Amino acid sequence: MSWGADRSIVGTTLSAALGLGAVVTFTAVRDTAILRPLIALAAPRSLPSDLVAVSLLPLVAVLAAVFLTRWWPWLLVAGVVLSLPTALVHLLPDLGAHPSLSIIALAGPPVVLLAVLTVAQDLLRRGARVAGLVVLGLTVGTQLFAASLAGASWLMLTPGGLVWHLVLTALSVAGAVLAVVTRSARAQDPEWPESRPLTPRFAAAAILAVLLPMALQAVDVVKVSEVLELPVESIGRHPDVVVAIGGLIVLVGGVVACAIAGSRAFFAAATSASVQVGAMAPLLLAVYSVAFQPVLSWLAAAVGVAAGCLVGATRWRVQFAVGGAVVSALVLFIVDLGTGGVPEKLIDHDAVIPGALLLALLCATVVAVIVTTGPRLAEEGVVVPVLGPLSSVLVLGGAGAMTAVGVREQNAPSTRLEAVHHLGYSAGLLLLAAALIAGIAGVEHLRSDSKREAVSV
Repeated sequence: MSWGADRSIVGTTLSAALGLGAVVTFTAVRDTAILRPLIALAAPRSLPSDLVAVSLLPLVAVLAAVFLTRWWPWLLVAGVVLSLPTALVHLLPDLGAHPSLSIIALAGPPVVLLAVLTVAQDLLRRGARVAGLVVLGLTVGTQLFAASLAGASWLMLTPGGLVWHLVLTALSVAGAVLAVVTRSARAQDPEWPESRPLTPRFAAAAILAVLLPMALQAVDVVKVSEVLELPVESIGRHPDVVVAIGGLIVLVGGVVACAIAGSRAFFAAATSASVQVGAMAPLLLAVYSVAFQPVLSWLAAAVGVAAGCLVGATRWRVQFAVGGAVVSALVLFIVDLGTGGVPEKLIDHDAVIPGALLLALLCATVVAVIVTTGPRLAEEGVVVPVLGPLSSVLVLGGAGAMTAVGVREQNAPSTRLEAVHHLGYSAGLLLLAAALIAGIAGVEHLRSDSKREAVSV
């Protein structure tokens, strides 16, 4: 491999990894929700009369990014710049007085993620499998790391956290600059792959997936009461029903979009979404368990993400992913049984070591599972639409529909930890992800065997 090729691979990998600092900062500052489907959430949830054009800008930016991946360095620059208001609002409080900036900033992380997914695809097609798989793992690993930095909602933006945000913002800017600077190295690399335009099938699926979340605007208490023929007051006493119905609508639409893209895209997006939705509640429990030990929290997350990237870059990635998902599911069953169905005991009793181990295990599992979907998608040049809009809309719909299993008693107060009361459902989704990975691997193995036999004949 020539020095120019080395420069193109190293520079591209480093620029993508550094650029993800903008995603960490945004998710740690704006919300403590874990594994938020940032791409799907770029669609406006409402259209205020005085900010209609501004509210549509994140949606337009995501659509443009999906189809302009050949210019990913400039997409990375745009995403980092759009994310800056969120990162700097605590240094420049006047930025918070402009609602337009807060809305436009929603476009930043999704555009960065789409640019980095393009990098992962290019590296895999270039033959740099380890670098490509690591970059792919980092796209979700950075969101997990951000959750560990944010900690519990009441600990948000501690002074130490603010320093982290500024450092990560500076790194993301450096990554965007490096992406542009290394364009010449990629241009001089004769083996660097040509960009592929999306086929009409994948283009239609991606557009549908990006637009689907806007359907949530049509789901409210009044409309649900009319459809179910129930009094508005009855629906109002159970607001989770509205969220679950909206999530189900988006989920069904997402399944249709994946079906349009084809079976391989369908199963890859389903695998990615099932492991993310399944990990949301136990990750919340794990992060809150170590909330008062910030160093241990981010260290556990970092170790888990690194382990997931490491095993995902090996030839045994499928075995590790299936094993990690099954072990994680069994651990959740044990936690639920060992706490008598009250997993918050890990938080109440300051069980920081079990919480940190659970956090590391879940981070490693999520990263390893998603990495397994990358190589086949990269061969077809569809990593961006499948692990971008299609996977994200399934996560959004699935997370919304899952609120139906966390229904509390009528007058019980709402808490952030309601979801951890139903770890069995989370374990079931992790087992589903393991089954999907094993099934896909089995089908691919049979196909390769049949091809070898045909060639030998």
